[in-house]
Amino acid sequence: MSFFAKLEQACALFIERAFAKSFPSDVEPAQIARKLVATMEARTRGEDGQATAPAQYRVFVSPSDYERLVPHQEYLERAWTDLVRELAGRVGVRFRGGEPHVVMAPYQEIPLGAVSIEIVDERQPARYALRMLKGLPPDGLYAIDGTMRVGRSDQGEIVLGDPSVSRAHAIVEFDAGAPVVRDLGSTNGTFVNGRRISVEPLRDGDELRFGNTRMRLESA
Repeated sequence: MSFFAKLEQACALFIERAFAKSFPSDVEPAQIARKLVATMEARTRGEDGQATAPAQYRVFVSPSDYERLVPHQEYLERAWTDLVRELAGRVGVRFRGGEPHVVMAPYQEIPLGAVSIEIVDERQPARYALRMLKGLPPDGLYAIDGTMRVGRSDQGEIVLGDPSVSRAHAIVEFDAGAPVVRDLGSTNGTFVNGRRISVEPLRDGDELRFGNTRMRLESA
């Protein structure tokens, strides 16, 4: 039996066991599980005679789908993580970047019923920067390195000369190797692609607004 045939067989058995009773009339978690496996297959490669796959996966769904699934988030993330771990063990694949981990998050641009899966390769983490689009300093470009505090306070890493920005406005940081933004209770709010947020995962090209200051997330 081929590598991919073994993976598909094991995937079918796991999905039946993990989701059939919990979600008898709701097939989305099983569909997401299959897409996770397809993503793992696509990014599995041979290195020195050993097949390796990414360890970190981010599942993005629409805000409406997320609202429906979030009561089961802990179970689903654990089940999806167990799935990729079990399948890798069955076919002799090792993970690069540590132990496998799957997280689910809402994303405004994902249509209802759709899913997008991104991987984070911890051995070669993506590098990101925030580029100033409107605000002061006008030509600002800030590499995201760890936790970046955004605001008017000169104690932060990203200091903005905008009176509509709070002194401690927001934080841009990494969660499971991928960028997120967290509002710190600012007066005028933090926005991602025009939508006010409290915490939001970020993707390349997202536009952020802190008060009246606009910035864009760019991968290097």
